[in-house]
Amino acid sequence: MATGTYEAWTTRGGGDTERWVGTSAADTALTISTAATTPAAGPPVVRRLLYVTVPYSATPTQAGVTVVLNSGAGGAYDTILDTGAANEEDGVYEPTSEIRILPGDTIDVIAPAGGGVITSSIAIYTERL
Repeated sequence: MATGTYEAWTTRGGGDTERWVGTSAADTALTISTAATTPAAGPPVVRRLLYVTVPYSATPTQAGVTVVLNSGAGGAYDTILDTGAANEEDGVYEPTSEIRILPGDTIDVIAPAGGGVITSSIAIYTERL
């Protein structure tokens, strides 16, 4: 798994909106993860998952994009939050209830290979609480 390229913005309300992004090579599976939120010092960092986008460069042949909460409490607590529709070209996952990302947790997004010359791009949007 790769931690995607990270960007952050401070909003007027003082919170930080964050984005992790990555793009696959042609016909290659891609997994992007948020960074684990366990700081070496200082207060713990807690985030909220806002949404995930996964567009493919053309209509893919794939089983569906998977969004996983990878728990810092251990593998027994990992949870699949969503599996998108097979062959979906423009996928969006927006939680219907609040998903908090606690210290040690990550959100992992797995985009299967799309076939041929098709690429995928993953963007994970979070907010620091």
